[in-house]
Amino acid sequence: MEKESTTPNPRAHLKKPPWQIALTFFTKNLVLLLLLLLLSETILRLLFGNKGIYSIGLGRRTAEETKSFFQTTTKMMQVQIEAADRKIEKEIVDLRNELNERVDDFDFVYRTKLRDLGENVQSKIRSLIGKEWIWNNKSNNVLDGFNFKKRKDEGFDGDMKGYVKEMIEKAIEKHAADGLATIDYAVASGGGMVVKHSEPYNLQNEIHLFALKILQPSFGEPGQCFPLKGNNGYVEIKLSHTIIPEAITLEHVAKSVAYDRSMAPKECKVFGWLHPDSKKMVLLREFTYDLEKRNVQSFNVWEKGYAVNMMRFEFKSNHGDPTHTCIYRFRVHGYEPHSLSSLMPQ
Repeated sequence: MEKESTTPNPRAHLKKPPWQIALTFFTKNLVLLLLLLLLSETILRLLFGNKGIYSIGLGRRTAEETKSFFQTTTKMMQVQIEAADRKIEKEIVDLRNELNERVDDFDFVYRTKLRDLGENVQSKIRSLIGKEWIWNNKSNNVLDGFNFKKRKDEGFDGDMKGYVKEMIEKAIEKHAADGLATIDYAVASGGGMVVKHSEPYNLQNEIHLFALKILQPSFGEPGQCFPLKGNNGYVEIKLSHTIIPEAITLEHVAKSVAYDRSMAPKECKVFGWLHPDSKKMVLLREFTYDLEKRNVQSFNVWEKGYAVNMMRFEFKSNHGDPTHTCIYRFRVHGYEPHSLSSLMPQ
């Protein structure tokens, strides 16, 4: 038995729309009719001659019928084409409506899942805080990691629920307290100010308003910095109070939101002096700002016990940008002396 051919038809997938089929049908029939009319006219001319009255009447009648047929056919074709256009337009509108409905459904499902996830996380946190701890060997090991004896000395009475709650509240309070929970004696809102700096980048060479940005919270927003020209420079700051400095903090934009961190300071020095009693600067700390660590980095001062109210921050290099260096925030920490007997050496 002969097998049927399995050769695929290359035009099997090219299905024409109805209006194209109708147009093709009318066109073929019109051509066939014209051929028949031409053939009939030729036969009549051969039989009756060009002067026959019958032939002339038949020719006129044939011409009128042909004209009428053309008009009728044209109207039918227009009707078919308009119907096809309306159908296509309706299908496009239906497709657009269906797509909008699917987008709305997806948005609703996404927002619902996101809300459920948030509620689930909150529920688990409440469950963790409210759960009664079972004291066993594993619990004791966990407490050892918290330095249980030290916590008892600080007032921990064994109430784990209260202790966890207190830890969370302290973390929130620390975040609200400028992120470090330590006084910043250079902050502009407290009276700190920039009195001198090296040449700015693309700014006039004067004490520019942008300089104040390094003494204000940047809230981690990229670009909210004071740009200085080149890969080395300095900024001199008058503190809000005369203090005994204990540490300084340098902040740059976080890696997670930075476009480019090559303009961050790298090799840095910090000097201090008491103005106007002393013009001699003392090196308080030399350090390297490390991009692989947190974006807020603190460094303890080396020379302790000196009272200062002026600071000079210098950077000798940055992390690769040859055109400018950006300083986001500079902070100074310490305590106010009871007297000015601890002056810097003359």
